[in-house]
Parts: sequence; C-alpha cells; structure tokens
Amino acid sequence: MFHIFDIRQERGVLQEERRMLGIDSFTLIWIRFGQTSFTYAGLDVSCRKNEILLIPAGVPAAELRGSGSIRESVTVRFSPADTATTQLLPILSRRAPLRWVTHMPELLMEKLLGIVEQWTARDRYFSVMCAALLTELIVTISREYDEGEKAPSSIQHIERMKQYVENHYRSKITKNELGACIGVSPNYAATLFRKVTGLTISDYVHRKRMKTAHYMLRHSRLTVQDISDHLGYSDPSYFNRIFKKVVGRLPSDVIMERSQLE
Repeated sequence: MFHIFDIRQERGVLQEERRMLGIDSFTLIWIRFGQTSFTYAGLDVSCRKNEILLIPAGVPAAELRGSGSIRESVTVRFSPADTATTQLLPILSRRAPLRWVTHMPELLMEKLLGIVEQWTARDRYFSVMCAALLTELIVTISREYDEGEKAPSSIQHIERMKQYVENHYRSKITKNELGACIGVSPNYAATLFRKVTGLTISDYVHRKRMKTAHYMLRHSRLTVQDISDHLGYSDPSYFNRIFKKVVGRLPSDVIMERSQLE
C-alpha cells in the first residue's frame, strides 16, 4: 500500500516558469494529452501523450514552462507504506527516473481518473480507496514494463485494430473481424489485443461506447433509450449496467447533473 500526499489533474499551460516536484516523495506523472517538459538529474526531457514519468524520492525535479504548448496531465505524489512494497515492485527500487510510453492508455486513464475522482470527492475511506487504486495502477505499469518494448509489428497491429474499433464501435465487433482486419487468426488477434492493451476486445469496445454515451448524456437532450439504441444496445438495462461499471455512475445521474447546470 501507499501513503498519498497529493493528486493533481491539470489542463492548459504551466503558468509559472517552473514548478518544483516533491523531492521527499515519489512523483508519478502521466501525460494524457499534449506535451510538457521536465528537468531532473541534469537532464531536460520532453514528455508527450501517453508517456509515464516515475521520479524516485530524493531526485530533484521540476516541470518547466513550455513554449505555449497545451498539456493535460495527472500527477500523484506518494510514498510506499513499507519496504516490503518496494521489494515487491522493482520499479520502485530504481534510483533513476523511469520514462515509459504505455501502450495501454485506456486502462491507465481509467485507473488514474478513478484516483482523481476519489481524491476530489473525499468520501468516507477515500484515502484507503486511493491507495488501493494506486497499488493496482503501479502493478499494471510494472507488468507492462517487465514485458519490455513491444515489437513494432505488434504495435502496428494494435493501432489498426483500434482504428477498426473507432470506425465500427456501434456495431458488434468480435475477434473474427479484428483478426481479418490485420490478417491473422481470431485467437491470435484477441490474445495480442489483451496482452498489449490490458483489455479484452469486448471491454475496449464497451469503453469506447461509454465514452461516447457520457458525452451525449452531458451535451444533448437525447434519452437514455435513444443513446442506448444509437450505440448498439437493444436492452437499456444492460446499457445502464455497463455504463455504471465503466463510468462509475448511472446515466440518470449524469442527466440530473446536466439538468442542474442548465
């Protein structure tokens, strides 16, 4: 488990010339969009979309103001609760910062935004929940890092499958379609997809649909039934269950929030 000191989600351009990062704790930064520059260990580095930067405690580091570039990032400052945690997760034993490009951004985004939501809401036991979610996140990053860089051909296959989902997510998508999309067997396509993204094909499609559903619920006057039908769900109750599982709230909660803002 971990002790969490601060969680910050930021959008836009850094206002000051530089922002010091906590030297007394680990700092985990994920760039969701755009790019931002950091300095540490005598190096100036620029991190872009889907890059992870893990800076160990004791390493002076700062985020630098960019040249007008817009970025969205999530920063978590934390410390392991005990030495056993550090021993179980080798990336926490590194003395040098870890810079890593993740190929499972959808999964990490879900976990990180869950941490941000819990930290912001501060409901009962929020600190315990945040620590549990951070543990799951660090384990996910560790597993991907331990497996090493993926072959360029695998990444190309994944990008083509993701693009296929982007173009057809309102229809039923199976391993058969994705296998045909990249010219491999259905089972190989399904195995590769899960290994690289951390998600099954079905989970990935549901998340894409729910992202669209969330936007439509917030920015249109369509009913849940309309949106459910539009996204290929014939059963609204099933749509509600998937939405709650992925987003963490019911569609009716989003509609109520929208109504209060109007």
